[in-house]
Amino acid sequence: MFKFFSEIRPAFGLNISPTSIRLMQLEKKKGSLKARAYSHVPLAKGVINNDVVADGKTFTYLLRQAMEKTKLGQLNTGYAVVSLPESKSFVRVIQIPRMSDGEADTAVPLEAESFIPLPVDQVYLDWQKIGETGDKMSILIIASPREFVDQFLSALDAAGVKPVALEVESQSCARAVLPPGSKDTALIVDMSAYRSSLVMVEDGSLQFTSTVPIAGNSFTESVAKILGVASTKAEEIKQRVGIANTADYPNIKIALLPVLNNLSAEIKNILRFHREHSAAEVKRIILAGGSARLKNLPEFLTPQFADFPGLTVELANPWLGLPQLAAPPFDPSEALGYTTAIGLAMRGVNFTP
Repeated sequence: MFKFFSEIRPAFGLNISPTSIRLMQLEKKKGSLKARAYSHVPLAKGVINNDVVADGKTFTYLLRQAMEKTKLGQLNTGYAVVSLPESKSFVRVIQIPRMSDGEADTAVPLEAESFIPLPVDQVYLDWQKIGETGDKMSILIIASPREFVDQFLSALDAAGVKPVALEVESQSCARAVLPPGSKDTALIVDMSAYRSSLVMVEDGSLQFTSTVPIAGNSFTESVAKILGVASTKAEEIKQRVGIANTADYPNIKIALLPVLNNLSAEIKNILRFHREHSAAEVKRIILAGGSARLKNLPEFLTPQFADFPGLTVELANPWLGLPQLAAPPFDPSEALGYTTAIGLAMRGVNFTP
């Protein structure tokens, strides 16, 4: 069985999305941490479809380029901690009677069958105990289809990557944006080009995730439509102007409002669901991922959640989980696009066999 929670040897973090490959390697040096190498290689449309590698030859070439043409320095390992997309993963916390780990190895797959949308023999399943209350244990279960994982591992092998651990993006993201030992209850909104992952963290532990097809490209398409310009031009305008109406572009905010309202509605649904099922109060919404760099996004979203008193909306600092990092290679804003890769790299540097 492939282990999502197994300990690993030093490795770099590798985050693969439909639009890009990002990697980050950290290393310990003289009692502190430093960034050893990182890279970002865009992927053309069609290389990855529905999170599955569709053009293996191109993917292999570009992944090798990402590994060989890094910034700062060079990778010193072929081992990697690799992300799995939320769309191909199932994450949930379940409750089972208190028992030994050996007993749980048998009990958890049986309990998990009630929550996983595939037969348990068709998934890779791993679990981790995250707490105990009375005679119950809280178990975080993570599952991903065997067919998808095997195909993904084959694609990585062709490029010379040796995966020592797989983990869903939400785990890596939370590790990067929450301080070490955090007991926060927060909703992380991880915004990429094609989707946003809504990641609920309670008392510092991952609880559940949800993915919605609202993110950076949705914003760009709205701007392109209302201005009648190509997507590349719309992207440039979006990045420069953000959520605002200016003299040159008086309709940008109007163009973005439908998408922003849809995103707000999805976040509210998650907040209501959590409020109905937990006594813990969500105090923070943390915006992560490259698309969170949209100017004025926290300021726009904050008043949307007036029904949740005391709730704040803030941009993530992906270096927050690394207080011992001597000199981050770029500022927190630029690091937003590397959030998952940074979280993966943190696992790679902190664990040994």
